[in-house]
Amino acid sequence: MMKSPLDKIQLTPGQALPPGFPGPFIFADSLSSVETLLTNIQGLLKVALDNARIQEKQIQQEKKELRMELYREREIRENLERQLAVELQSRTTMQKRLKKEKKAKRKLQEALEFESKRREQVEQALKQATTTDSGLRMLKDTGIPDIEVESNGTPHDSTAMQGIVNSVLFSITA
Repeated sequence: MMKSPLDKIQLTPGQALPPGFPGPFIFADSLSSVETLLTNIQGLLKVALDNARIQEKQIQQEKKELRMELYREREIRENLERQLAVELQSRTTMQKRLKKEKKAKRKLQEALEFESKRREQVEQALKQATTTDSGLRMLKDTGIPDIEVESNGTPHDSTAMQGIVNSVLFSITA
């Protein structure tokens, strides 16, 4: 017959027990060895049950901590997703605004080029008009609308220029 591991542990009266044992082994001469073995097994089962309860409490605590960590991480992720959505909306708005401003700049540049050409034509026509009387007829032949001469002596078509400026300003604010 094989000896059990319990037989190897021999305690004398008054000797310290391994940690977790509820009480000493029973080695009474009046009890049979089977009864002694059953009593010792019962003691070991109590220790195992206590250890299982402690371990279950630790597992429950770890589960609770993991749930809290998961909840915190979920909150952080949702917050970052909201921030990302706001930033994307802001970016889209900025891109639209930039596109409108580029379009307005292009219109202003075209209007400036057009006005520069008109001014150059008017100046040439005025130079020719001062040299010859037929220059006045040339001005009317070019199809240039009514020209006002400002106080500084430069020709300026106020209605056409005002219309261009207003249309560009309207397109910027829209």
